[in-house]
Amino acid sequence: MTNRTKRVCQKCGMSFYGSGDCYYCPSCAKDKKLDTVVRIRTCQDCGVEFFGGPRARRCPDCAYKAQQETSRRHKRNGTKRPLGSTDKCQWCGAEYVVTSGRQKYCSKCKLEATLAWQREHKRGYSKASGQEDKKKERRKQAQKVCVYCLRPFKSSSSTNVCSDYCRGEQKKLIQCMADINRGYKRNFNNYIEKRAKYREKVKCDK
Repeated sequence: MTNRTKRVCQKCGMSFYGSGDCYYCPSCAKDKKLDTVVRIRTCQDCGVEFFGGPRARRCPDCAYKAQQETSRRHKRNGTKRPLGSTDKCQWCGAEYVVTSGRQKYCSKCKLEATLAWQREHKRGYSKASGQEDKKKERRKQAQKVCVYCLRPFKSSSSTNVCSDYCRGEQKKLIQCMADINRGYKRNFNNYIEKRAKYREKVKCDK
């Protein structure tokens, strides 16, 4: 027996176990993620629409042209920061040895600075795309399955039972299991049979 919260997928209706902000079963969540990450973008150079990730700014043709222009400019002007030269960390200001062309931070600050950038980027994205409002709306529509009677119900709070009755009976059942594990003699089957009868009653009342 499990006391975990079972949820109902908002797309296919299948029951599954998931955390508080899980609204889709694993299969639908995978398809939803692909649809969210790879989507139609507009090229900033030519205006054509193309499929790309969240940070894609150019279509494949314009991206190739931009890369070619960058290569020509690099050959013409040379390397500004040759590998092995020194530069200043943009996070702490200390000098470091350049080991790659895109390096911005010293080895001590790299992880901290990257995580700070990610947090800032996520906050900006959530605000611009209205993710918090969307989450609140999804939480209102989230459907769970009562762990005791198996009746589907909606609740924005962290509960896995649909009513006070089911909450009380579930507590009794869990307490019975705990007493048995402590060595006390309890009739666990009585609670299971009572739950099975109530589940049948709920099923007939639908």
